Amino acid sequence: MKKLKLALTALLVVTVISLFAILPGCAGTAEETASEAEESQEEEAAEAEEAATTMGEVRYNLDNDTAYNIALGLGSWQDWWNNTPEIGQYTKEPPYKIGFITSWRGNPWQETTIAEFNREVERSPLITEAVHMDSAADVNAQISNLEAMFTMWEEGELDGIIVDPLDPMALKDTIEKIYDAGCPIILFNDSADTTKYNSFVSNDPWSFGVLSAEWLAEYMDYKGKILFFRGVKGYPIDNGRSGGALSVFEQYPDMELIIEYAEWSADVAKTKFMDMQAAHPDFDAVYSVGGQMSLAIIDAMLELGLDPGEYPHASEDNNGFLQRCIEYDIPAYASAHPSISSAISVVLMEMLLQGYPVPKLYLFSTPGIPSEEFENYARPDAPEGIFIFTPLDDETLNEIIK
Repeated sequence: MKKLKLALTALLVVTVISLFAILPGCAGTAEETASEAEESQEEEAAEAEEAATTMGEVRYNLDNDTAYNIALGLGSWQDWWNNTPEIGQYTKEPPYKIGFITSWRGNPWQETTIAEFNREVERSPLITEAVHMDSAADVNAQISNLEAMFTMWEEGELDGIIVDPLDPMALKDTIEKIYDAGCPIILFNDSADTTKYNSFVSNDPWSFGVLSAEWLAEYMDYKGKILFFRGVKGYPIDNGRSGGALSVFEQYPDMELIIEYAEWSADVAKTKFMDMQAAHPDFDAVYSVGGQMSLAIIDAMLELGLDPGEYPHASEDNNGFLQRCIEYDIPAYASAHPSISSAISVVLMEMLLQGYPVPKLYLFSTPGIPSEEFENYARPDAPEGIFIFTPLDDETLNEIIK
């Protein structure tokens, strides 16, 4: 109480002094006050900009800084607790029933991540049922799927939702509505343009693009014409992978890019390559954000009588792509996109529903493999379409991918 009285007295004194300072020249002081206010606003803006810049700086290096130093010396906790679930916030007694929404089925990566999700659910003692809805590469269908699962949650038929967002902007309102209502929601594989989610699980698509583009640029001595194959326009992972690659290539004015979207489709990529090769027969290399597209491109080269070994090729860890590169001695690089994010999301949802805090971001590294090491990673007894960094065995993969 004594401290409060002293504080109020000090405030009163300051107020009185301020009044006496203003009274002698109200007219002239108004201009001075406006000027001071403008200067104050400018100072505040400068301070805000400096703070934003500081927040964007890396404060610690995991290769050099010890756990002790990171936690106590560098204040890393600020990165991890902000906007994360509180302990016990989503606690619910098991068993659990969770929703799972994929972006589109039919390609080997998606089928593998679905199988990894199912495996994790089957061996969980806490989850008795999972509801799976696919969005067939249709944003409106995915919004409908989210709305349907949200209704299930409201009616007590579902305990949480795991979703692979097709569009970072279009899904924002729906995801935020679900989060604001208190329904646990975890984003996996792809992101959404919102802070309202419980956890986001993925590897780093930007590094995916940077690693392979840096390899290709160096191999080509920073000059030449590249046929560049993107995925689905607007899809977050394509934005990340292609954005990372383009950030590298744009540094070298002697590198020319011929860019097409091939939708991560082998058939589309093959057709696109045929057209691009006809228009640019003098191309020097291939860059692709999808391994299945690269596999089709190599097969198209063979049909045209081209030697794939003459064209360096940066792509993804598709099993068939690795095997073709080995067979035809293609100088290549494969950035990896493991399909494990769905299984990790299951574990995080279990933790969340048991009342444990989970990390807002669960990001894991993007492995990269040069062609000199492809023989160590290729899986000749598994389907060509699979991506090699999956824990599923060859027998299981042959069952799910025909």
